[in-house]
Amino acid sequence: MIKNFTFANQFFVRFVIIAIFLFPLPLFASNTKVKIENAAFKEAVQAVKDKNYVHAITLFKAQAKAARHDAQYNLAVLLNAGKGRPRNYADALYWSWQAQLGGIEDAENLADTIMDLLPEKMADQVRARVGEALQARIDEKDLQAIPQYANYHLTILKEPDYGNAYIWYSIAVALDLPNTKDERDDSESQLDNKNLVTFQSKSQELFSTYNFKPLPREGKGDKK
Repeated sequence: MIKNFTFANQFFVRFVIIAIFLFPLPLFASNTKVKIENAAFKEAVQAVKDKNYVHAITLFKAQAKAARHDAQYNLAVLLNAGKGRPRNYADALYWSWQAQLGGIEDAENLADTIMDLLPEKMADQVRARVGEALQARIDEKDLQAIPQYANYHLTILKEPDYGNAYIWYSIAVALDLPNTKDERDDSESQLDNKNLVTFQSKSQELFSTYNFKPLPREGKGDKK
């Protein structure tokens, strides 16, 4: 118990550090939305400083549900530490994994630690929840969820699913989402050539079914 409590507090300190920096929202978000989101984030950070953890949880959870990944991480830290809500490892893992897929590096360490505390069956249930959340975002035409869903098949599942990763990275590349071409090619290199046509056909089928619209050209594109 003491070891777990100490670890949680170490992460809580890291939360305070990471929360001070405001992560930029997607480039296509309106300036008004950015200002509103950042104001809510600042309010949540101040609530933590004031030890009003219940209010901080409420604010971070609203932003976490809107796929703001720094808020997801901070919510996970609070849930892991039992601040503002009774400690809940399953929910902390759920938000940690989503933050990890959103590019928050510290979230991976937090998720790995929580994994050691959960039964395997419970961890599998959380994996399924994460997949369902990403699928729901894709259904709502949230293009940023596409490469995250691809990466989910590589890093969150117990065993990498290169086929589905390839399918979704292929869609991401077709939409010119940044930093996805190498990931698509890496996934392809793990596949048997005889299966490529099948996966490519599935990519085309999903691309047509969803009728995705590319993001505005400004600020996107793969690194050369």
